[in-house]
Amino acid sequence: MACFRFRQIFVFFAFVWVAHAHTAIFNFKADNQKFEMYKYIRPHYQNYNYPVKDVNSQDLVCRTSDMSSANTDTRDVTAGSTVGVFFKADGSPEHVIFDRSHKGPCLVYMAPMASNGKGDVWFKIFEQGYDMATKQWCSEHVIDANGELDITLPADIADGEYLLRPEIIALHTAYDIGGAEFYANCVQIRVSGGGSSKPAGVPIPGVYNADDPGIHFNIYEEIKGYPIPGPKVYVAGSSTDNGSSSDSSDSSDTTDGTDGETIEDPSSADNEKNYNPSSTYSDSEPVDEPTSHHVPQPRCNAARKR
Repeated sequence: MACFRFRQIFVFFAFVWVAHAHTAIFNFKADNQKFEMYKYIRPHYQNYNYPVKDVNSQDLVCRTSDMSSANTDTRDVTAGSTVGVFFKADGSPEHVIFDRSHKGPCLVYMAPMASNGKGDVWFKIFEQGYDMATKQWCSEHVIDANGELDITLPADIADGEYLLRPEIIALHTAYDIGGAEFYANCVQIRVSGGGSSKPAGVPIPGVYNADDPGIHFNIYEEIKGYPIPGPKVYVAGSSTDNGSSSDSSDSSDTTDGTDGETIEDPSSADNEKNYNPSSTYSDSEPVDEPTSHHVPQPRCNAARKR
């Protein structure tokens, strides 16, 4: 009986750790107002916080293949304004965001809501990768900001209803192809006060390949540059070209749609292949998480004292 109880306790705490290692968006902010949990956020498998790992999965869109709005409200926002999303671990206290070992870039896309995310409709409005000056990833900045990621909307996009899709790509096991973890959710917004721009889009899924340099990447080796995956960030007043994103290693390491400036750096093939957790820039061991999220069972000695 004692052995059975020990196993129950072990499994419980193992699942608690796994839950806290993962993350999802649970709050949205606009006009400096943080809304109640789930408000304006499309449902995703009963607010499931596990990642998507298959770059070709339909779940990559909004962490669910069911793109119905499910009575989700839509928030009025102004073009050019700053909004925010808050990442946290499902069912955890407010301050638990996700495990710091889950390092990687942040990206934000938009698509017309009428498209329901289908087709070449997603355009990128924000990206932040690796900060060469501070040796920190965007995911770490999010943790340090209590889970908040602020996003400035393009000032010239056409008025209308959009899906806003913030995403963190965790690279702690991306030294293997298929090891990257995608944490994305969709917020429903209604833009007003904009212009007439309708940026060219890309498909999701389809925007990433499992072997892309920014998806298959070893964070445990010396980082000389990080190629942010996906298309270029749409900048207000620019053309609607949706070519590949620029590499990022500048100390500011952020691109959004506000000022027309894209910060570039060289990519490095040295960061893509071999796993080496003793690297200069690693402050934690990698966290391997089997696809099935199997939790190993503790062994109990079956022999009883007589």
